[in-house]
Amino acid sequence: MCMRYFQFLVGLLVFAGLSSAQHGTADNGYYPAGYHGDTWTGTVLSADQKTGEITLSCTKAGKTETFVGVPEAGYLVRERNGSVVATRPLRMTDIPIGKTIKVWYSPQTQKVDGSKVKVNSIFLIDIVGNVKPGQAYFKSFN
Repeated sequence: MCMRYFQFLVGLLVFAGLSSAQHGTADNGYYPAGYHGDTWTGTVLSADQKTGEITLSCTKAGKTETFVGVPEAGYLVRERNGSVVATRPLRMTDIPIGKTIKVWYSPQTQKVDGSKVKVNSIFLIDIVGNVKPGQAYFKSFN
């Protein structure tokens, strides 16, 4: 009986891991205080300039899941203009629609019009790293 229970539990954990493969855990590194290692990988469906929301989608085994997140306030990117390297605020046009990207985020609760709303605050995007001064995490990308 105990062995069957153990096999069932292992099978359930393996299935759960496969069904949510787009949600992942961050590699070792230095990250912001309170970060619990949440990442999400998916294809960019939209990057809305008006709302600042980035929408990702991932389909595995016929099941589609969607993630919506907002880059943190003050997200800066490094831009090279000839020999000059400068920083500027992230633009939604920096996020390529249709490309698969990975984001590092922290779920937060904010009050909007008197209601509590869950917001996924993105502090790192693999294609446009955050170079905001004072960041305490380090990550290199391939």
